[in-house]
Amino acid sequence: MKRLLPLLAFAPALLSAQTATEPPAAAATATPKVALTADQMANLTKQLDQIEETITKNRDEALGTALSQFRSAAGSEKAAVDLYLSCEKLVEFDRKDRKTTDFQVWKDNNAGMLSDPEFGPAIKLQIEYTLLSLQAQQVEEIDTLIAPLQAFLGRAVGLVQENTKHTASGVVEAADSNKKGNAPRGRQGGQRPAGMTLGILQGGGNRGGGDVKSSVFSRAYQLENYFTRQDWEYVPLNIAGIYSKVILPFYLENKPAEFSAQWDMRINTELSLRKALQSETEFQVYYKQNYPQLVWAKSQSLFSNSINSIQALADMLKIIRENPTHPNASAWVKQLRENVNQVQPTPASPALTEPAAAAVN
Repeated sequence: MKRLLPLLAFAPALLSAQTATEPPAAAATATPKVALTADQMANLTKQLDQIEETITKNRDEALGTALSQFRSAAGSEKAAVDLYLSCEKLVEFDRKDRKTTDFQVWKDNNAGMLSDPEFGPAIKLQIEYTLLSLQAQQVEEIDTLIAPLQAFLGRAVGLVQENTKHTASGVVEAADSNKKGNAPRGRQGGQRPAGMTLGILQGGGNRGGGDVKSSVFSRAYQLENYFTRQDWEYVPLNIAGIYSKVILPFYLENKPAEFSAQWDMRINTELSLRKALQSETEFQVYYKQNYPQLVWAKSQSLFSNSINSIQALADMLKIIRENPTHPNASAWVKQLRENVNQVQPTPASPALTEPAAAAVN
């Protein structure tokens, strides 16, 4: 121990010396001290331009191939299912070096899904929306996609409605369930009505469903990183997302006179989907809770964007009066007060009167 003491005594000095001789760490934001000649700059810029041109060309070719395939597949249910099977085989079997016979076994095991009457139409709609999403990446303005997007929503909700029905007592069932209550043809027993359609267009279903960025189609064509546009919704049947990100902003900027009507369309589309999927009692519960919230959101949006602001305030007051027991009633009152305070007239300044000058004798 005594032999270590002299060394320990010098330790602070040694550490100090090491610290003093170590060069300071370079600042992360330091600019490299490089001086390029004019020729070097021109050569580097030219090479970057050529590389960028190649990247753009490759991107356009990849998107062009996918667009062509998706357009063909969207032409019929059979073509859509064929493309789905081709993509499934490529992604889950060929790229994983699995046997060809494994794919046939998979098809046999999923015969019920593939023969389900909902499957073909739903996969076709999934491909249609993937096509719309790809087109959205190629255009600067999405005005040309608004009408096709609205038409798509109508077909998607319509498919759900076609595959559900309500009994005389209000129970919701699959549209093709038989009178004895057995499972619909091609389906596993107990599947929820329109479950195949919802699984594909909202997610949680087969491998082809949900967010188009991660669908089997995108993975097959390696498109995941091409879907970068922020003002777009990538889940086909996310009604709230499609309206809040795409449709309503478009009308607010370009056709404000139709903004209110588009809000009504957004509300009606959501209610139509819910009504198809829920029993009559469930829908009444949903309606009582959510319809006032949707109308409030519409009125607040109109007020915030100075569109029929007075009517919007009147509608808000009506919502509160008609729904005093709603969980949001107190928050609505507070919000309405804030809105009113924003538009109250500025009090006129009192007239300044000069005191009468004292009479000078």
